[in-house]
Amino acid sequence: MHVRMEAPPRLRATAEDAGDSAGPQVPAVSQAFAAVPLLGTPTQVAQACVDAVRALTGGPARVEVPTRPVPLAVGDDAEGLVPLAGFDAPGGQGRVLAGAHTALYDPQAVQAVAEQLERVWAVQQHRAAQTLELDQLRFHLGALQQVARTLAVVRGAEETERLVLDSVGEVFFAWWAALYHTEGEQYTCRAVRSLRGESVAFAIPGRVVRAIAAPGQPPVIPPEDAEIRDHVPAEVAVVAPLDFGDEEAGLLILGRRMTDAPYEPHDLALLRALADSSAIALRNAELLDRLRAQATIDPLTGCHNRRGFDEILENELARSQRYNRPLCLVLLDIDRFKAINDDFGHEVGDHALQRIGRAVRHAFRSTDSACRYGGEEFALVFPETTKEEGLKLAERLRVLVEALPPNAEVPRPLTASFGVAAFPTDATSHTDLVRAADRALYQAKSNGRNRVELA
Repeated sequence: MHVRMEAPPRLRATAEDAGDSAGPQVPAVSQAFAAVPLLGTPTQVAQACVDAVRALTGGPARVEVPTRPVPLAVGDDAEGLVPLAGFDAPGGQGRVLAGAHTALYDPQAVQAVAEQLERVWAVQQHRAAQTLELDQLRFHLGALQQVARTLAVVRGAEETERLVLDSVGEVFFAWWAALYHTEGEQYTCRAVRSLRGESVAFAIPGRVVRAIAAPGQPPVIPPEDAEIRDHVPAEVAVVAPLDFGDEEAGLLILGRRMTDAPYEPHDLALLRALADSSAIALRNAELLDRLRAQATIDPLTGCHNRRGFDEILENELARSQRYNRPLCLVLLDIDRFKAINDDFGHEVGDHALQRIGRAVRHAFRSTDSACRYGGEEFALVFPETTKEEGLKLAERLRVLVEALPPNAEVPRPLTASFGVAAFPTDATSHTDLVRAADRALYQAKSNGRNRVELA
């Protein structure tokens, strides 16, 4: 409600001397304020109000509005002016000041001035709220478009996880964000984005997650006593479930915002849209990785196929060249494999390939790669390995193959021949390195098989 301020003695005396009919009346007040541009900026609106009051009082005037974060004061200097009326305004009580000798005598007219100012600033407050809502909608739309563009290209799971966390973290200015995926009865952390080095839980029990955010539900701000806060060392601000379908689920956890602003309902609505988009992108990424694996994995032996070998060797060779590091390539060929097929059939030959495949896949480091090069021939790529070290690894595998006992699936002992070549000792290109190892393998065959030869 507007507040009628008590006029100073000089103003009251002037009004009494002039009589009730003197000065502008209520219709004149409405006419003066009709020219106020309601769609202008706050400063423009306040200046127009001052002009209206000046026209009504015939003297100086000033309008003060406690807008936030900076109060607005427009018009003449306050010194020498007296309060004319108060009015409700954004941020509290506003007031209008006028000269002590004013032509505005009618109390009803003064009341009308206060009501007009209250109306004008009520419109400004409503416009400010609409502008804020529109800005939020623009921000939401821009964020959705940005994330949609980022995730529209189907990438591998690891890259997509990083992009999801980067996108969501940047949209909400979160200090940290973590992505989880269900594994049995727990949610396992797949990726973390942290600007201050916050640590998060490697795994969270599924029951703890379901207690606050089951798959398909909207994002939530966990209560202070929620058990999930006991499982995540960093401060949890909001939790968004991810539904991947096929009974697979994920979880997106965000920490506090760098602005210290709370997560409002409109933020949670945006986060839900981003979480749904992210879930689709992550699901597609996993499917892509599966397709890539099927395209580069030999189904019989479980080793990389020829296509996979070419990609691995090309990448590792490029890395070795970039950082001037050694790389070793070993080619392996099962001895007298044709005789196994001829004597026992192709099914036994397949079992022999499977035995060798298991041996080469599990015998070495996780950074090494075992590939089926073609037929009964395998290729082993050893990063950070010199030629001498490759010789020892090949000899160890030769002994391992020779020690495999015959069984019902493969009734004959197996042996293999090996050729070893290294970068940069023997070759500096993909083709030359394979050629060098192949020549060494041919030499091992020529020298009696079941042996290792160096390029």
